[in-house]
Amino acid sequence: MLVRKIKNSYGIILSFIVSISLLGAPLAGAQDNSAGRYRPDGREIAREVAGMFGETLFEVRTYDPAPQVDAFSAATIFYPLTLSFAPPIGAVVLMPGYGATSDAYAWWGPMLASFGYAVMIVDTNDLKDSLEARKDALIAAVEFVQAENQQEDSPIAGKINTDKIAIMGHSLGGGASLQAAEQLGETIRAVISLTPYCCELGQSFTGNFGSLGVPTMIVASAEDSVAPPEQHSWALYQSVADSTAKLYLEFETGEHNLPTNDGEDLATLGRYSVAWLKLQVDHESSFSETIFGAQDDEYAGKFSRYESTR
Repeated sequence: MLVRKIKNSYGIILSFIVSISLLGAPLAGAQDNSAGRYRPDGREIAREVAGMFGETLFEVRTYDPAPQVDAFSAATIFYPLTLSFAPPIGAVVLMPGYGATSDAYAWWGPMLASFGYAVMIVDTNDLKDSLEARKDALIAAVEFVQAENQQEDSPIAGKINTDKIAIMGHSLGGGASLQAAEQLGETIRAVISLTPYCCELGQSFTGNFGSLGVPTMIVASAEDSVAPPEQHSWALYQSVADSTAKLYLEFETGEHNLPTNDGEDLATLGRYSVAWLKLQVDHESSFSETIFGAQDDEYAGKFSRYESTR
């Protein structure tokens, strides 16, 4: 009897070891990140942010789907390796700025995926696509992620909670993200607009986002000469109704491209972006203090303006 118990226990342990081994292996259709598939600084920033919150990180993989859609040309998806019995995860879609490709935002993929999100960074049909075209591409990208969750040969099949989707955008893509969020409504849980350009190129902001009910985070820089905050980020933020949960985070220093790979303080940007997603997408209330509480001197000194409304 004792021998049988030992053998059964050994079988269970062996099965567990095999399961863990398979968990670490690349999935069909995915590319192993150990071959330098993504920028290592994204993972390093994730570790730094995880240390701030006491979070553990997921291993990350990436793959390039072949979207057969008219609104955008290509995409890269970063996703965390999760156990087969783990709950479905949230997803984030990111839209580049005018003249930029997805490569300029490569740090975001491994950074956010390390915290348990599938991250899709799209490439526009044309680097000079308009704000309207970028808005349409974001909406199409959300629909693509939802459909990809049903594709049997996709590495993220069945892993996405399609009720937990957020969108992001930079510059002209940032302005587009707000318009897309307004149109998507309850289809998404949060939007992060990064140094947004308010309107079509050369136009002034005369609109109103009073009907935008999606929790909205807007990132700006006081030194932004491409989209000065008073005419762009701050004007957009003020137009969002106070009944909507919102955050305005204006760095004291930094250029218009501060959210790209070359940004000077990506760890701080990562910190608040992760906290916003954890709070609004995953409804983890422990992150509320980071967003809505008094800011520590270490971070308060980085911002020329910090405003929030629950």
